[in-house]
This record gives sequence, C-alpha cells and structure tokens, in this order.
Amino acid sequence: MKTLLNKILVWWRSEGLKKKEINYPYFLILLIFLSLLSLAHFLSRDAPLLGIPLFFLFYSIGQAILEVFLFILSAYILKRWAPKWAFILFIVISFGFFFIHFTDFTLVRLMDASITYLFRFFIGASDGKIMTAFDALNMNLQMIVMIGAALFLLPLLGLLFYWLTHLISRLKPISFDLRQIAIGVASIALSLFLLDLFAHPFLTLQNYRKYEKALPFGTTFLPPMRHSIQLPAPLASPLSEKKALKKLPTRQPGSKPNIYLFVIETLRSDFLNEKTAPALSCFAKENISFASSFSNANSTYLSWFAIFQSRFPYHWSRERETKSKGSLPLRALRKLGYKIHVFSAASLGYFNMDHLIFGQGRELADEIREFAPEKSLPSWERDSLAIKEGISRLSESEGNLFIFFLDSTHSEYSFPENSAPFIPYAKQIDYLTLKPTPQELESIQNRYRNAIHYIDSLFDRFLDALKEKKLLDASIIAVTGDHGEEFFEEGALFHGTHLNRYQTNVPIYFKFPSPDWTIQREQATHIDVFPTILHYLTKKVPPKRLFDGNSLFTSRSWPYRIAVLQNGPTNPCEMALIGQNGRILMQFRDPKQIYTETNLEILDIDGVDLDLLSKESLQNLFESHFPGAVAPLIRKAH
Repeated sequence: MKTLLNKILVWWRSEGLKKKEINYPYFLILLIFLSLLSLAHFLSRDAPLLGIPLFFLFYSIGQAILEVFLFILSAYILKRWAPKWAFILFIVISFGFFFIHFTDFTLVRLMDASITYLFRFFIGASDGKIMTAFDALNMNLQMIVMIGAALFLLPLLGLLFYWLTHLISRLKPISFDLRQIAIGVASIALSLFLLDLFAHPFLTLQNYRKYEKALPFGTTFLPPMRHSIQLPAPLASPLSEKKALKKLPTRQPGSKPNIYLFVIETLRSDFLNEKTAPALSCFAKENISFASSFSNANSTYLSWFAIFQSRFPYHWSRERETKSKGSLPLRALRKLGYKIHVFSAASLGYFNMDHLIFGQGRELADEIREFAPEKSLPSWERDSLAIKEGISRLSESEGNLFIFFLDSTHSEYSFPENSAPFIPYAKQIDYLTLKPTPQELESIQNRYRNAIHYIDSLFDRFLDALKEKKLLDASIIAVTGDHGEEFFEEGALFHGTHLNRYQTNVPIYFKFPSPDWTIQREQATHIDVFPTILHYLTKKVPPKRLFDGNSLFTSRSWPYRIAVLQNGPTNPCEMALIGQNGRILMQFRDPKQIYTETNLEILDIDGVDLDLLSKESLQNLFESHFPGAVAPLIRKAH
C-alpha cells in the first residue's frame, strides 16, 4: 500500500505540474451563460432575494463555477491522454450543456419541472411514437422544429464555437497544470459544502422543494432530512385479471340505454360558465353535477386509467404489465350486451393506453375512429370530425356505448379563427417568455376559453342530434375532463407538475333516463364514473375490491380522495391524499416497490412545518388528521 502511494505521489509531482493551454474564452462564456440563467431564475421570482432564496442563488452560481471547472479538468485530461476523437466528442457534449441548461431553465420557469421530466416522456411515452410525446408536452410545431434543428446543428455549432474561441485564446494563451485545476475544483466544492453546512439548520423541506430544480446539479450536498410515516402494511395490489373477470356483474338489465361518454382534454371546472360553455353549464344545471369534482391524476394517461379501470392511478404500471384484456368496466358492459364505439381526436396510442383500455388488439371496441393521425388538421377540426362521425352512427337501437375523446382544449388551445368570442387572445403561446405579464396571461387564458367555447358548441350539436332523433331522454350521458390546467397560480403553466386543485379540478356531469335515482354525494372523482353507470344498469352495487371507485348513488364511507402525480413511463409514486383536514403530499421512494414498502415519505402537509415534528409526532398527526385513511388501501392480514 505504501509503495502504491509513493508511486502516485511521484506521478503527481511529475505529471501534475505539466501545464496545458486552456481555451479560457470558451469556458468563461459557458460560466457567464450559466450564471445569467441562475440570476434570471431568481430575479424573476416574486420573493425578495433574502434568506433562503439568496442562499440558493449563491449556491446556484457556485455550482455553475464548479461545473465549468469540472469541464476544464476533463478538457485537460482528454487533451493530454485521450485520442483526438475523444476530445472532439467532449467539445460537442460540453456545448450541449448550453442547450440542456437552457431547456431546463425554460421548463422550470414555465412548468416548475426539470429536464428529467422531458426525458422520461420521450423514453416511454408511446414506444417510439415521438410526435405523441411532443403533443403530450404541449409543444407546438415551432418548438418541435427548434428542438430538431438544435439537435441536428448542435455538434457543428459546438465545434465552430470552440474553434472561434480557441482563436481568441491564442491571442493571449493561458496555461494551467493539473494541480491548479484540481485545487480549484476541490476549493469550490469545499466552499459549497461549507455554505451548505451553514444554511442547513435553516433549510426546510418545503423551501428545498421550491428551489432545488433551479440548481444546475438539481441538488445540494446536504439536502434536508426526509420525513416519513410507517404504514401498518403495504398497499394492496389489484385483483388478478382472472379473479376480477369472475367478479364482473352478470345480471342482465331490463333495458340497455345508450351511453354517451365525453372525455375532454384539459377541462378545468372553474373555467366553465354560461359565457364560456353555455351548453355544458345548462346540462349541468338540468342534470347531475357536484359541488366539487376532481380527477385522480394531473395527466392524460393516468386520468384515462382512473376513468376506464376505476382504479387509483398508482396501480397503472402493475395493471399495464398484468392485464391484457382491457378495461374491466368496459368488459362488464360487453358482458351486459353493449357494443363499444370510439371516436377520438386524441392519440389513443399515448403510453399504449389503447391496449390498456380496449385490450391488446383493441378487441373490446366494436369500432374505433381515430382522427389523431390526421396531423395536417388542427385539433378543433379533428374534434368536429369525431362528433360528426358519432352523430352519423346514432340509431334507435339500444345497447351502445359511444366514447368521445376531444382534444381542442389541449396544448395550444385550438379553435376556428371565426369562433373566438374572448379577446384579446394569444395568437400562440410563447414558451420562451420567462413569466408573462398579467395582460399576457389573460390573453393565454382567453385562448383557452375560446377552445372551451368551441368544444361546448360541439357538445351542443351532439345534444341537438339526440333530440332530433328523440334519443335524448332515454340516454345515459357522462361528461368529464381528463385533468385541469394551471396558469401560474402556484408557479407553473399547463399540467402534469403539481397536485393542486387547478390541475385536478374537472367537471363530472351525468344524465340518466330515470329521475328516481338520487345522488348521495357532494364530491365525485374519476374512479366513480363507471361504478355509478354499472350500478344504474344492473340495480346492484359493484362488488368490493373490483374497483377503487364507488357508485355515486351510495353514501360515501371513505371521506378522502387521492390524486397521483405523473412520473412518465415509470410507475407513479407521489400522491396527494385530501380530506376535510386538508391535504397531505407523500411518496414512495422506489416506484417499483409500492406493494412491498411500508415506509411512506411525507413531502408536505397543509399548514404544518414538518421540520418541527419528531417521527413519532408526525405519525400521530397523520393518524389524527386523516383517521381511517389508510385501512382501505393496504393489504389485509389473513
């Protein structure tokens, strides 16, 4: 061991002192760029640069300096000991960090999400259907072209930029030896560690979660202590497909009224009123609506899962891996003699949801008319085609389920130019704006309102067709949005980032043929939609454990709701439990172990400073504030 240390010391003395020219303008520009991003991020926030925000600003700039010094160290090592192609590759990669950091900065400012959010979608959104992933991320054609051009030109631009800065550096060369660079890296890292050590006692988990995404490395040396509670048992896994199929209702209904289900993309409930959506507002008043209604997730694929499986979305990955025959509620309807017709303006292949809903070969659906491949058409035209096709299939024969997936309210908020009652509206959404002014934000919201108004006109057209054919009174109609939309109320635009009411507040409306059935709840969620319909048809409450949702014609025994945060292609592990005493935000650390893990990490509780609580106090607070919340969710002892 001593001999080895002596050899290292001899090598260090001989090799560590050899100097090498460094392209300092290149690295200096990279440092300035990263520092400006950090400044722009914190200066654009409403909070004053004092205390914790100031700490994160200093830490962010310190990490930018450390990152640049690590690049300098890599450049020195590669220049001295690596083949030339490796150094060229390094130039391309280091220049790519300009693009990566800028993309990350834009995502954090717009959606309060880091670039890993973007990567997760492109890795697993739809088995290589990359355009589906772009649609899901609210990216317009301009953004797609910009990203494609940047990726194509990035290597050439990187090499050109390095060559130009190298010419400048040759005017006044500066050389460093390995020891100087290593001391620089160690000094910066130590300074950050000491800064972290000083601020650590004052750093709460809530503050950390608020600012960590703004750091170049996305974390600090000493993150705050994590808080957790212990569950009595792991979460219960869903019934196997074989057992679940045996529990499906078999009682044949006396009649089979036609069912019309509308799943509307990005439909936030508090944006619906007599001006934006006169037909939907009238429908809600004349039929069944709720004081509060919510999605069980803040993204499309998990919300579709909740609606069509009547399961909490944290089961999504398990069901996708083990279920091949499609949605249980749809299979129940098939068993009752229903035919299923699907008219979709949205892409059904998103995360392969068509397989999970309609079976591996889409065999549950008798007919699928999918207009999403018509990319030359804007969303509003595809929605119009879907409704037109649905109307053309209307007939007096009973036993039909019509499912409509409408898309105008997603992404760019699509509508005909001659149908825009809300002005001024944004001609397009500027994704590069750091933070829109109140006037700019209002114009974005007006664009959203115009899209809602257009969707409403299509719904009104469909109702008129039902009335004209004298089919309305005998029909079951259900309307919902897949999730809500945030407009910077809590620091983000769009959806898929926060489990708040803005991203999960959706309408849930019903109409049933018989007025004798009375709703017993003031609150509804997506998992309740199909149990309610099946209860009405069979006159029997669906068996327990078959669904997580319950019929809204029965009184509620579990006074909570669950919303799940999307996690890209990985199983969701972060969720919010909401009850009368507020909201608790929690997560499983390993998304693959949610059926075996009993340690549940607590991220936030409304009105509670977690850092003031001991582990025992937190456990007691959870049990007192959310009594009976866990029992229905966990595995029962045998």
